[in-house]
Amino acid sequence: MKSLWILLLILLICLPVFAKTSFPDSLLIGNVKVFIHPSAKSILETEQKRLGSSKKFVESMKEKMRFYFPVMEPLLQSAGIPNEFKYLSVQESGLNPIAVSSSQAVGYWQFKSGTATDVGMKVNANVDERKHIIEATKGAANYFTRNNRVLNNWVGTLLSYRVGLGTAKKTSYVMDWVGKSDIQVDSSTDWYVLRFLAYQKFWADEFKKDDSLGIQPINQSKLICYDNSCGKNLYEIADELNVSFDDLKKYNPWILNDYVPSDKNYIIYHPSTVTFFDNSIQIPEILQPDDFLLPPKKKLDNPQKE
Repeated sequence: MKSLWILLLILLICLPVFAKTSFPDSLLIGNVKVFIHPSAKSILETEQKRLGSSKKFVESMKEKMRFYFPVMEPLLQSAGIPNEFKYLSVQESGLNPIAVSSSQAVGYWQFKSGTATDVGMKVNANVDERKHIIEATKGAANYFTRNNRVLNNWVGTLLSYRVGLGTAKKTSYVMDWVGKSDIQVDSSTDWYVLRFLAYQKFWADEFKKDDSLGIQPINQSKLICYDNSCGKNLYEIADELNVSFDDLKKYNPWILNDYVPSDKNYIIYHPSTVTFFDNSIQIPEILQPDDFLLPPKKKLDNPQKE
């Protein structure tokens, strides 16, 4: 009996050691294998520790990701953007459509108005598509596509999302990454890239953990899209779909007034666990490859994403 207690005591003492996980030596982002220099690992581990410090925060963010990712993933795939980039929206805004940065960047992917319109979004007195999950993701995909044509490396393209293509082209290690499928990051690499690697690994591991334990979300809502909204006010749409007007307003903050303009076919969306929506209103096939080949509408003085 005494030996059993000694064994348990040893296990309790050693448990923190066994539970501690170090950041891996490499990650794959799209077709780029990113080797992690030891000098960067403590930075990445600190970031991951911060992300996991609140179980309530982790679970609420996973709920948001389960809600939005099924819409974002096919958009990124259609554009040829690495699936891992979906986690950049989490890093940018916490998937908050009304998030506003100190530099007045707005929405899920945090665009300034000039850059948003340049990549195909409408931003005017009636609508702000930076707050529209589909249009904002298409705009981000357009931005990534343009820059990756020049930088030919997804991690370099990732950094250009923060600093702009011009600054990225002046960054020595970014230009050294051009065309390479194997690169290395270290403690001198821009914080934005390191934070993304930490975010991507942390959240991907969280979902893998749920899958391995067989954890399924209870009554997880789906984002249902409705594309017959042209020229209608939200009261009409709410009556037509038998949903709450307040919910339509809440989940469509991109509509700045109470009506949908008639200048294009806008997509309204709404959360639901109701079978009626699943069977009758599906996410439409809205993408063609050319959607991600938009030329710049104008030459920006400082073409940063923000």
